[in-house]
Amino acid sequence: MFARAILLFLAASGMGGACWAKDIPHLTAEQWREDVDALVAGIETKHRDPWNFVSRAKVEQLADEAKRADRVEDHAMVVALQRIAAAIGDGHSFVAVSDRYARYPFEVSWIEDGFYVVRAAPAHAAMLGDKLVAIDDVPIEKATEKLLDLVPRNENRWHERHVLAGLLTQAEPLNALGVSRSLRRAAFGFETADKRRYDRRFAAQAPADRPGYVTIGPGGRPAAYEAARGLRLRMLGDVAHLDFASYHALAADSPAIWAAIDTAKARALIVDFRKNGGGSLPAGRQYLVYPAWERSQLNREGCLFVLTGPATFSAAMTNVTDMRRETEAILIGLPTGANPNGYQENGWFSLPNSGLRVSVAQRRYRFDAPGTTAVMPDVPVEQGIADWRNGQDTVLNTALSRAQDCTRRSLAAE
Repeated sequence: MFARAILLFLAASGMGGACWAKDIPHLTAEQWREDVDALVAGIETKHRDPWNFVSRAKVEQLADEAKRADRVEDHAMVVALQRIAAAIGDGHSFVAVSDRYARYPFEVSWIEDGFYVVRAAPAHAAMLGDKLVAIDDVPIEKATEKLLDLVPRNENRWHERHVLAGLLTQAEPLNALGVSRSLRRAAFGFETADKRRYDRRFAAQAPADRPGYVTIGPGGRPAAYEAARGLRLRMLGDVAHLDFASYHALAADSPAIWAAIDTAKARALIVDFRKNGGGSLPAGRQYLVYPAWERSQLNREGCLFVLTGPATFSAAMTNVTDMRRETEAILIGLPTGANPNGYQENGWFSLPNSGLRVSVAQRRYRFDAPGTTAVMPDVPVEQGIADWRNGQDTVLNTALSRAQDCTRRSLAAE
């Protein structure tokens, strides 16, 4: 049984009674049981189609396992709640806990054949580009098998890998699911480009203690997600590159950015959705899709490009389908992490004792042909680990090469 197994594991590791992450609620066993029941009830009454991917009996089984624990570890109960919500199957149904979890001082992404370090605290920059192969002597294949209990399984395989990458450096899930032996520390095994194996032991950092990371590539750069704004413009010669990382401040920033594109007389446009996890679908249409559509000098075959990847989710995925339908954009990169024919729109409620917020999907959409599980690129491009290590953005370079062909044709026609 899940909860009992967690408790036995923690007792054996000497972590019984510990609640290190201060933002994890501290409740009695009865209070946790009430929250488990409230979670199941909320899912049943508020989700658009709660039992479309999973049976009610299966969810009740998971709930019973969580409630039968004789002793309660708070962080393990939070993970148990997360597991119940993940079983619903869609990426918009979850317990909002990631900002409460302690993290180890690096991040990984799935690249080619495994999980590689792509960001790290400056003190650990030497690990950038190395492959994660074990956690506390648990092979990474076994670790991800355990963590799959926290991954919604009905988006697609690209989304699964993206979510797993985040879980692999979160202290509470690793400990609660029996991957790491301690809640506060873990030993991680890595493999270098020349296949040399080494281990590093790290202390987990509190949720608020997140240093400025550097990214893979020569010299390292500040991590892209640390940017204050979600829409940024770079002019690469006559080509405008719009890095659309989030919907934050989109309405405020969009007019000036489009004015700058017009002033620069851009001849081609690349809109980069690869880091965008979603936001306001209507805002994306109003401030990004339609402005691209109405600029005839950019909205031409071979002159407009959209970059996609596994982190492209929710409204970002939908706005990618808008770009494909409404404009002459060519999609380049990897498939989106969101299923275009699935459930979206967050409906929120709170659990009575812990106060944890829960999202359930409110609407069902069909943005692509039946049977489609991702928005597939017109030009598939996967950036290999060698290019990551050398700081080469293969996907952007592919789009830029084609965009420059467009600018040359434009100049020749003048």
